[in-house]
Amino acid sequence: MAKVNEKAPTAPRKTITVVMALANKMMDELRFEDRVNEQVDWDKHHWAVSPGGLAKAVALSTLTDMRTPLTHIQERLRPYDLAHLTGYEVERHDVNSFNVGRALERIGEADYNRIYEGAALAALHQYSVPVGRLHSDTTTVSFYGEYDAENIDLTEEERKELLQIEKGYNKDGRPGCKQMVVGQIVTGQGIPLANRALDGSTSDIEWNKQSLDYLESLRANGFAHGAYVADSKLVTRELIERMNGGPGRVSFVSRCPANFEDKLESRMIEKAYEEGAWEDLGQLGSGKKASSYRSQSFSGPVCGGPVRLLVLESSALMAKAELSLEKEAAKLGPIVKALEKKTFACREDAEKEYGRFEKLKELKLFSCTAKIQEETLKKWPRGRRNAATRPTVAQTYRVKAEKVGRDEEACLRHVRNESCFVIISNITDKTTTDRELLETYKGQYAVENSFRQLKGPSLASVIYLKNPKRIQALTMILSFSLLLRALIQHRLRAGLAKRQKDCPGEPVYAGWNGRELKNPTFKLLYEQAANCFYEREKLGEYSFIWPHAEAQYIVGSLLLLMGETVGSILA
Repeated sequence: MAKVNEKAPTAPRKTITVVMALANKMMDELRFEDRVNEQVDWDKHHWAVSPGGLAKAVALSTLTDMRTPLTHIQERLRPYDLAHLTGYEVERHDVNSFNVGRALERIGEADYNRIYEGAALAALHQYSVPVGRLHSDTTTVSFYGEYDAENIDLTEEERKELLQIEKGYNKDGRPGCKQMVVGQIVTGQGIPLANRALDGSTSDIEWNKQSLDYLESLRANGFAHGAYVADSKLVTRELIERMNGGPGRVSFVSRCPANFEDKLESRMIEKAYEEGAWEDLGQLGSGKKASSYRSQSFSGPVCGGPVRLLVLESSALMAKAELSLEKEAAKLGPIVKALEKKTFACREDAEKEYGRFEKLKELKLFSCTAKIQEETLKKWPRGRRNAATRPTVAQTYRVKAEKVGRDEEACLRHVRNESCFVIISNITDKTTTDRELLETYKGQYAVENSFRQLKGPSLASVIYLKNPKRIQALTMILSFSLLLRALIQHRLRAGLAKRQKDCPGEPVYAGWNGRELKNPTFKLLYEQAANCFYEREKLGEYSFIWPHAEAQYIVGSLLLLMGETVGSILA
């Protein structure tokens, strides 16, 4: 049996992970703490850590691997060197849920959108991020518990402007939960420029109106941008007229909704099949599930302005449409059997039932021929029969299906409509090809990926807070955490692109399992550097720990792509 000698307990180590140290450096470069403190009303003599420092600690805590809720932020930050991260020589208990809550409330009373959006625009300059196209969408964040707005000291006007946590259409399948809506605008690289907390019943149309206001302010601040991409709720007469009008014209790309302008989508699909001048665009993306597309492009006036209507046929959607026909056919069998089992006392009733059957929605893609069968039913009286006993005779009627099959014309229309969708845009110049327009629209995954991270376990999957101002402030801080992740990923990819240009034919083997690096992600750096950390020797002096040689090569290579080393991050 092994001999174990116990030693006296020592003070816990104060460490900083590589990713946390990198994020901390970037927050300093973007002046996050100063931006918060400049907007917030506070007195430095009464705060051990400033509101900006506390907000910074919350943002950095989302980069830990703990699943501890934010209400126990002390536990999240227990192993880390808060003196370096916050810039204050403080004890861990100074960064606690009470002080963080107090800071959130002060931030919620300030112009928190200005704090975030100012930092996001500064990041574009700092890290040379091209704006290009912008993608916009909304999601919902669910809440448990209640908040008591009546106990907040507000004027009646301020009370009306409070964030309304209420029930509405929930995009996570939680219709019973109260929620807020988060509206986001991201660049093509997935960097969120705007991330706003909205009332729980805010519609996508309302958000698009706010987004267009933001685009105007973006342009006023000297930032040019490419196409504005959003889902079909962008396509209304009011918004299209606004985007097409005057000096504030906005180039947009969206999906044409089914009920827009007298079913414009279905009319364009029908026209495309009539003309048959399809252009093969090939596959978009890679992998077994990548869909192939064919396109036809039309131009014309819509809502008083010229638009381009791009009809796209997708191989993946066509396969789904064919499968849906098979499912509908399978549903029809039991319905026909139930009809044939029914008996009627007169022919008229049987004919009425057959007429009702023909109008069923399950039959809209199929044709059915049937006849009315007359049956004679003899019913003998009970008891022993004799020569005079006679049965009562009744005539009954049944509907007998003779032939049930596809309505070929209806099925063809169904497959065509389900296999196609229409992109609508006011980018009508011929220099933008059909494939480029499709790629622009499909880039919408950038905002969807950002929302997926927002709802991850370490961020805001479900929030329990009682004060609406704190909720808004926390949303801003979580948004900043998303911004940091997106910026790190952008720096990795920009660095790799530069290296491939400078050193062609020299791959970097720093991908998953040591494979060639192609599309580095924040997650790759985060997981590979999980056990790489700085250990504090004394204030301002650290030792760096590499867990093994493979981590040293991979993490070191990834940092070099960003122009960093383990020494420069803490410098």
